Amino acid sequence: MHITHCPECQTAFKVSPQQLELAKGWVRCGRCSHVFEAALHFEASTEIPAPPQPSAHAPSLFRAAMAPASASAPSAASVDVAMPVAWLAGATLLLMTLVMQWVLVQRNWLAAHEPAVRPLLASLCACEITWPREPEAVLIESSSFTENPQGGYTVQLRLKNTQHHPVAMPALELSLTDLQDQILVRRVFTAQELSGKDHVQALRDVRTTLNFDLDDKVSQRVIGFRAFIFYP
Repeated sequence: MHITHCPECQTAFKVSPQQLELAKGWVRCGRCSHVFEAALHFEASTEIPAPPQPSAHAPSLFRAAMAPASASAPSAASVDVAMPVAWLAGATLLLMTLVMQWVLVQRNWLAAHEPAVRPLLASLCACEITWPREPEAVLIESSSFTENPQGGYTVQLRLKNTQHHPVAMPALELSLTDLQDQILVRRVFTAQELSGKDHVQALRDVRTTLNFDLDDKVSQRVIGFRAFIFYP
């Protein structure tokens, strides 16, 4: 057992080696709450000197100042060793929670960059891991709309993924227009209809050909088309 002194209020109290080891040598004064390193203020004596007793002949003002602390006030400082450990545990738990939330929000993006972690991410969130949907990543590099001599129409598209990781295959909205650029008919082609795959590889192209027929009244008025890719 050691005796140390608070450097702020000079309060003396005992501390055990176990307490010092747990708090890495730091203690908190129970009288003024000052935190200090106990070993720097050890004293050789094992007895805590008793406070001076007020003289019966001293004036009342000085007797009150020299009187010992009341029974309600702590006679010795308590060692606060739990606070640093609790703070560290709370901060660690908060950091782990934030990291876990970020992983769950970015699970599709992480799986696209590192396919090997897809099973782990799926087990963490208990959900399906899909390819990231990034509309700005997929561009229509080229497109054409032609009428076939044997009947029907053909639309050819070349889509390109500009990202360095795979992204989900988008859907296509095709609008056919007349001479006044008014939409005559609109149709949506799903990702499955555009390609047999559910994603576009990083920095790769996907070529697709769509064949369809039109009503005679509509086909006579068709002049142009618009193609728009999106994620439903």
